[in-house]
Amino acid sequence: MDKTSNPNNSNQINRASPNEQEKIKTDEPKRKNTSQEDKENLHKGVQNNNSPKRQREPLQSTCNISDHYPKRKRAVTEQKECYSMSNRPLGYCLIINNYKFESASLADRRGTDRDKDDLTKVFEKMYFKVEVRDDLQASDMRNVIKEFAEKDHSQMNAFVCCILTHGEKGTVLGTDGKQVPIRELSQPFAECRSLASKPKLFFIQACQGNMRQQGLWMAHERENTTEEEAYEEDAHAAGNYSIPMDADFLFAIATVEHFRSYRHITNGSIFIQVLCKQLERGCAQKKDILSILTAVNGVVGSKILQGYKQMPEVRYTLTKALVLPMNGVS
Repeated sequence: MDKTSNPNNSNQINRASPNEQEKIKTDEPKRKNTSQEDKENLHKGVQNNNSPKRQREPLQSTCNISDHYPKRKRAVTEQKECYSMSNRPLGYCLIINNYKFESASLADRRGTDRDKDDLTKVFEKMYFKVEVRDDLQASDMRNVIKEFAEKDHSQMNAFVCCILTHGEKGTVLGTDGKQVPIRELSQPFAECRSLASKPKLFFIQACQGNMRQQGLWMAHERENTTEEEAYEEDAHAAGNYSIPMDADFLFAIATVEHFRSYRHITNGSIFIQVLCKQLERGCAQKKDILSILTAVNGVVGSKILQGYKQMPEVRYTLTKALVLPMNGVS
C-alpha cells in the first residue's frame, strides 16, 4: 500500500458509483495539496486565508477594569447611639440657689439670682420641668435631693440638678456653712430605678479649693485677652471627697479641684452664664452635650478673672451620645 494512500478513501471509492468514484479521484489530489499548504503555512506562522480573520479589540487602560464589576456600597458614617429624648416633659430640673449665708465668714453670693433665672429659662426651653429651691441649709439640701430621687421618673428621659453655692474640693455648702459631699447629692439618683439607663446631669457652680489658678501666657494671644472686672470667689474650708462614677452621670463643675471659681456681682457667674449661652446655641444646632461643654471650657478658659484664670471640669460616665432638644427646633 502506498504510504500516502488513505484506507478510508479506498473504501469510499469502492462503495461509490462509477461517476462518484471518478469525482472522488479528481478531488483527492486537491485536498492533499490544500492540506500540505496549510501545514507549510502553519509552520511559517501564516494564517489560512480560508478561515475568518479575528478583529483585534482596541487596547484599554487597566485603571478602568474595576468599573466592569459591581461596587459594594459602604456606609459613609456610623450614626451614634443616642439617649431617647422624646418625652414631654423631658424630666425634672432642680435648681438649688444659695444666696444668703448665716456665717459672717461666708459672703452673700451676689449675682446668683441672675444664674438662677437664666438656667430656668434655658432648661424650660429644653422641655424640663424646673423647680427652684432657695437658701437651703446642708440638711435641707440632703432632704430635697432625697425628695427628687424618690419621685417617679418612669415617664421622663433625664434628670438635671443645678447647684449654686459656696464650696470646696468635692463638696458644696449649705447656708449654715456645713459641707455636703457631692457624692451624697448624686448617690440617691444612682439608686433610683426609674432613672436607670437615663442621663443624670449635675451642673455645679462652686469653688473646689482656695488656690488661684495662674495663666500661661502665649505670645500671640496675650494682647487679645481682656480682664474681667467685679468678680468674687465661691470658696471656703477644705474637704476631701470624691464624685461617684456610676453609669449615665455627667458632672460639669465650674472649676477643677483645688481652685476657685468666679461670679460677677450683677451678671452672674462666668461658668453658668457661658453654659446657658452655649446650651441654647448648641442644642439649637443639635450638638451633643460633650461638644457643648467643650465649647464652655474654651470660652471660660480664655477669660482673665481678677488677674487669674478659671478652668471648668467635666466628668462623665455617659454610655450614649446625649443631644438635648430645644423648643422651636424640629
